Amino acid sequence: MEIHPPEKPIHSVKDFLVQLMTITVGILIALSLEGALEWSHHRALVSEAKENLRQEILDNKREIDKVLAGVPSLRKNEEAAIQFIGDLKAHRAKGRHELNYTYYFSVLSGTNWGTAQAAGAVAHMEYRDVQRYASIYDKQRKFDALQDRLNETVVAAMPSDDVDNSSPRELRDWKQRVQTSLAYLSTVEGLARSLRDEYDGALR
Repeated sequence: MEIHPPEKPIHSVKDFLVQLMTITVGILIALSLEGALEWSHHRALVSEAKENLRQEILDNKREIDKVLAGVPSLRKNEEAAIQFIGDLKAHRAKGRHELNYTYYFSVLSGTNWGTAQAAGAVAHMEYRDVQRYASIYDKQRKFDALQDRLNETVVAAMPSDDVDNSSPRELRDWKQRVQTSLAYLSTVEGLARSLRDEYDGALR
């Protein structure tokens, strides 16, 4: 914004006041226009960020739905493993077992939330919206960490190639690993349901 000196010399207090008023009005108009343009830019920035976040949350919800759909199968098979271990201890299961540890591990994205923060869109959002998004993505990080731990326990709970000849101690250790995996599975399921509820709230 540039301010130019008056074109005509000032000869009286009246001329001075007229020139001062003219300059003041001009400055106020310029500032108002600048503010309106900046407001419009921020509004567009927030609108674009929210749409990107909505799409990201929708994609993440699909991932969580797949996780929850796979939980019963893994639980059933790990419970079957515990039953099988009991049968092995009682010498009722030698040579007959089929355990399946297939499970869907989700890939949740947080890229658009990071982009919204870096672009400054978050600073212009309503406080309640920022709270909601921050809660969702914080819970996502916790879910990812917990899911990684579940993955480790599932791998550890898999039977050895020669389970029929396992010693009582090996069977006891295997059962403990399976029970640990089941505990993590229940925790992952609970957090997944909580996360899905938050996704639903953000998408409404």
